[in-house]
Amino acid sequence: MSGLVIWSDLHLGHKAICKYRTQFSTPEEHDEIIYDRLASSVGKRDSLWLLGDVAFTKDWLFKIGAIKCAKKTLILGNHDLEGKMKFTDLVGVYDSVQSLVSRRNYWFSHCPIHPDEIRGREGVIHGHVHNKSLLDKRYFNACVENTNYHPITFPAIMERLND
Repeated sequence: MSGLVIWSDLHLGHKAICKYRTQFSTPEEHDEIIYDRLASSVGKRDSLWLLGDVAFTKDWLFKIGAIKCAKKTLILGNHDLEGKMKFTDLVGVYDSVQSLVSRRNYWFSHCPIHPDEIRGREGVIHGHVHNKSLLDKRYFNACVENTNYHPITFPAIMERLND
């Protein structure tokens, strides 16, 4: 069985991540737990969609590249090209690098888009806002903080949106 696994704002390699995610003792602990949860949630037939702000270092980017799955897509986030990271690095790891994509009648983006721009789609699956959620039920925040620090599948998102 193949599926679509989605997650956002992993912030792997962020040296000050424990300032924001205080349940982790060290950045290394954070990175290992987040990466392990991602790698163990994706099967070789699954598609993985990461909605931005994934890796702050090339080492973590290349570890993402080592995950075995059918296809990896990055929806570019505001931190994905910081530091020494270049677009060519991203293209070398992901099968597709996008900015805003419409699939399965939803918009996929890093930042939530304006409600007027939903235009006939069911809603928006996004990241960027971390532990905040929009009151509009057409939006789903796929940030690690909003998914209990586990990747989420598209059917699980649909279930939560329909509750």
